[in-house]
Amino acid sequence: MERVVDRSISAALFTDAGRGDLPARSRTVVVGGGIIGASVAHQLAEAGEEVLLVEANVLGSGTSWHAAGLVSGSRASSTLTALARYSRSIYEGLERRTGIDVNWRRTGSLSMARIDGRVDELRYQRDVAVQGGVEAILLGPSEIREHWSLADPTGVKSGLLIPGDGHVNPGYAAIAFAKLAHESGATVREHVKVAEVLTSGGRVTGVRTDQGDVEAERVVLAAGLWTRDLARTAGAHVPLYAAEHVHVRTNPIEGAVATLPVLRDLDASYYIRHEDGRLLVGAFEPQGKPRPVDQIPTSGFAEFAPDWDHFHSVRVQAERTVPAMQSAGYDRFLNAPESFTPDANFILGETGEVANLFTAAGMNSQGIIFAPAVGRELAAWMLAGAPQFDASSVDVRRFSRHQANRRYLHDRTREGLGRLYAMHWPNLQMSTARNVRRSPLHERVAANGAAFGEVNGWERANWYEEPGAAAEVVYSYHRASWFDRVAEEHRAARENIAIFDLSPFAKVEVAGPDALAVVQRTFTSNLDVPIGRAVYTLQLNSAGGIALDGTVTRLADDRFLVVMPSATQDATLAILRKAATGAAAAVFDATAGFATILVTGPRSRDLLERVSPEDWSDDAQPHLTGRQIEIADGFAYALRVSFTGELAYELYVTSDLAVNVFDAVWAAGKQLGARLAGYYALDSLRSEKGFRHLGHDMGPTDDPRSSGLWFAVDLDKGDFIGRAAVAASTPADLKHRTVYFSIDDPQPVLVHDETVLRDGVVVGRVLSGSFGHTLGRAVGLAAIDPSADIESGNWTVECGGRPYAASFSRRPLYDPAGTRMRG
Repeated sequence: MERVVDRSISAALFTDAGRGDLPARSRTVVVGGGIIGASVAHQLAEAGEEVLLVEANVLGSGTSWHAAGLVSGSRASSTLTALARYSRSIYEGLERRTGIDVNWRRTGSLSMARIDGRVDELRYQRDVAVQGGVEAILLGPSEIREHWSLADPTGVKSGLLIPGDGHVNPGYAAIAFAKLAHESGATVREHVKVAEVLTSGGRVTGVRTDQGDVEAERVVLAAGLWTRDLARTAGAHVPLYAAEHVHVRTNPIEGAVATLPVLRDLDASYYIRHEDGRLLVGAFEPQGKPRPVDQIPTSGFAEFAPDWDHFHSVRVQAERTVPAMQSAGYDRFLNAPESFTPDANFILGETGEVANLFTAAGMNSQGIIFAPAVGRELAAWMLAGAPQFDASSVDVRRFSRHQANRRYLHDRTREGLGRLYAMHWPNLQMSTARNVRRSPLHERVAANGAAFGEVNGWERANWYEEPGAAAEVVYSYHRASWFDRVAEEHRAARENIAIFDLSPFAKVEVAGPDALAVVQRTFTSNLDVPIGRAVYTLQLNSAGGIALDGTVTRLADDRFLVVMPSATQDATLAILRKAATGAAAAVFDATAGFATILVTGPRSRDLLERVSPEDWSDDAQPHLTGRQIEIADGFAYALRVSFTGELAYELYVTSDLAVNVFDAVWAAGKQLGARLAGYYALDSLRSEKGFRHLGHDMGPTDDPRSSGLWFAVDLDKGDFIGRAAVAASTPADLKHRTVYFSIDDPQPVLVHDETVLRDGVVVGRVLSGSFGHTLGRAVGLAAIDPSADIESGNWTVECGGRPYAASFSRRPLYDPAGTRMRG
């Protein structure tokens, strides 16, 4: 018999020691005995680590017990698909390993599309799945009923069948992982409430519980929706928030058989799975119901009252598709809390504020899908000192501190719950919790037609409409509504002048007698350079993977300005502050203190000469140098670097003078026919030039050689983080080769992770791409097998299920000056 919503779980199923005394010390304490914490404890214990797993109630009684148990081998990116596929393989053999009946059922899953955009999404998901080794089959409308006999496919345009998917009893799966941890030597204790994470000198020292303190070198917070508040006791910010998640169960239905695939009617916001001759229907409705933690019982197996009114719209849609449910009626309404994050991706890794405080939480109702892989990857991360997979999209440090604010999270979570089934459009922007974090120039660019998006909580102009015109946003897997506007901005940068507000760039100053030693130890390039020199550089993790990239400029003998991507602000601060520990150097976050105005294009000097009395010649300010300048009615620091491939100057202006300088620059720019430009144009420009984008083109498992960035590594300057790993590598050790490409047909646009083939054989995948408006076709970067001969063969890129001929090169396709990164 299948079991869901099972309250019979506890450690007593495999040990009578679950209520024993707490040890005074354990090398690692894992807080939270749900499926995530149990999986982490299992992997650490199996690796020989000393582990204490503590749960406030009984194992699995937080979120795991009431999950629907859906298991999928494919997600929306190559990285997440690899994690999901691994997890699915573990469930397939979990009962054999543990003797715990986890009710694994390989039923397959079937996702349906009712709108054209969803058809495109399913095609894209099919490509990513197949690339990741997951069988996935696109179905026509007439084939839906062959796999789901109870469904009325009226209005369905297509489907995606993944035969290897299924479902599991989530509570018993949590018990199974805890049993594996116990058998590998972990101590498992129930009814232990952790009240505080203990720290000293910025490092974890243990936990305080209702049964006494436990000393520890490392602490893992896998406490689900309580993780945010526990992290806060240590001064760390973990942005997640609870919401009600609902699933209901029908009375018995004829034809509701165990072989029915999991049905996802994505455009109607619900899923259906079989349960003991009945159908379980769950909702990811567009308007979720957030719940503060003080409204959630702490005694385990927490539930809220049924809310049939809130569930009504989903119920109507589900009963229209499966009419048998309407007459059958329902025998259970489960309404219980789960936790969600601001960007709908889960949270993993070491916090930026506290060393050796790790997180594994905020699973956005995907904890069952990812639990085995999360355990494996976090354990590997902790043991190796660096992530062993591309953690860019799930690293806890990707968030701004303010995103852990409870009012902000409450607002965002109304939308976040529904994001799982909402359309996953390329460049989709959240609509809740907006206009919180603004640049000093926000009102100015808004008045000039800025269409805003959000990254790391920052409001940023993605493109510009005519002033006063409302942006009519139409998302698409093809050419979105902003395509022509971005093309105009792109051409302005290539042919004349474009002006960008880049104020969200992370700006950090390192100052003091040991400032040089700190930045030399942190970054890969030699930064012992003349005052005013800017250097493009990398920051590596201990395994030699790329954690950061950006510029470091020497402002004085003892002062350096570090500029990194806006999404890495907290990570940059954490890395530099850790490097400065014990040194005579201070690390200042200058991000909000300065606006950044980028003036770029072949006539940039003409503009700047109109607003500044300085000499703007090459002799006065060569490439990759910075200087203090007089401009408008104030002063700024001008840095001659570029992410566009054209002549460019980044003007760093204190926030009090930012509007004055912007007004002067824009007034002079309009006289010269300049355009304001947004981040989509910047992405298009950098894609043509082949400049890398952190988190897409390289990340924590990509080494500088494979990413084509070896020029930014100086092994002769002395030691730096990750030096030992990269010094041991040779050109023959490439994991992949990063190359440049364009699609020959001018119609397709790129998302990411498209499959690359040579003579019909898969040799790699797209890292990132955009439409190159100068070249007139889609362009990007790809990671390919280093043994593939790029000079020969028939190269194609698979876009939306169709192969398109493509041109590949070892050099950027737009490279008039042969400049390197930020040149």
